[in-house]
Amino acid sequence: MQLIKQLSIATITTFVGYTSICIASTAQAAQLFNFQYSFPSYESDGTSISASGTLFTTDLDPINNNYTITGISGTRTVKGITEQIIGLLPPGTYGNNDNFLNASQPLLTIKGFSYLVAGSGEDGKGNVNVFYSALSEGYSELSSDVDFGSFTITPYSVPEPYTVVGLLVTLGFGSLMKRKESA
Repeated sequence: MQLIKQLSIATITTFVGYTSICIASTAQAAQLFNFQYSFPSYESDGTSISASGTLFTTDLDPINNNYTITGISGTRTVKGITEQIIGLLPPGTYGNNDNFLNASQPLLTIKGFSYLVAGSGEDGKGNVNVFYSALSEGYSELSSDVDFGSFTITPYSVPEPYTVVGLLVTLGFGSLMKRKESA
């Protein structure tokens, strides 16, 4: 009986501690979005460009109705060659990027966001800029060889805190039953 009491106290302490951590971090939580885009080539025999990965952003700015992209991970594929995305470029670095992600359509601004790949990129130096054109009503990269195509985002899913707590309680109970069985 003493072991059950100790396990109960440990589980409650873990739950309260975990909940406190979750509550504290929620106020400062960054948003994560999976992204994917595919842009055809202007030339009929050209190669399309595609990329996918995760965008790391600030919380939604309710005044401007956008997020600021603070990081990126993923891959970009050109001419059958997949390049690793190394990181986000600071605003104004390439293509006059502002690194904003809008909460509604269009998802990007005319300045878009820029990142660096482990490869040649658009400019031969690894730089890539993805933006929205109101004139063409589409998304593209800052390259004369690339046409306009689709750019989509979906919220990145992470386990709910209650799922993790439930797992901890289940593991604790299983451990207790195993100990009880051994005794």
